[in-house]
Amino acid sequence: MVGLMSTLLTITLILFPLYQFEILRIPRFLPWPILMMMAAAAMVNILLVGVMGIFITHKIAGPMYSLVRHFRMVEEGAWGGVMRQREGDDMKYVVRNFNGMITAIQDQLKSDSTELGGILSELKVDESPLATDSRKALAERLATLKQSIDLRLEADPKPDPVAK
Repeated sequence: MVGLMSTLLTITLILFPLYQFEILRIPRFLPWPILMMMAAAAMVNILLVGVMGIFITHKIAGPMYSLVRHFRMVEEGAWGGVMRQREGDDMKYVVRNFNGMITAIQDQLKSDSTELGGILSELKVDESPLATDSRKALAERLATLKQSIDLRLEADPKPDPVAK
């Protein structure tokens, strides 16, 4: 479609004025070989523009689609997905920064999980008579939080079908 529009635009803006002002002299009835050559040129134009459109779209839209999918996975709580990049993708810097962000988040979650584990062990070791119900409730909440963080770290994300 883009190739056809390009050909029609070329004819309208260049060839028609040349013909209208009699700079380009074309007989009213063109011979078949010339008509066939014009049709072939239009088809080659359509094919080239179509192939280039698909090629460029594949290099830009594919990584964009994959990036949006990974952002949705992070939004849903799956922090384990590292985005793969194909050779020659135009968005390799964005993919690299996204992967760096995910790695930083995972490192922070691991650090938080370790810290929570230490706090929980201190709360359980100290079995003094001051161990009130609120302290036990706090320990349970912290244990639940640590378990949630550990589950997010262990979550195995779905493989990325776009960027292989």
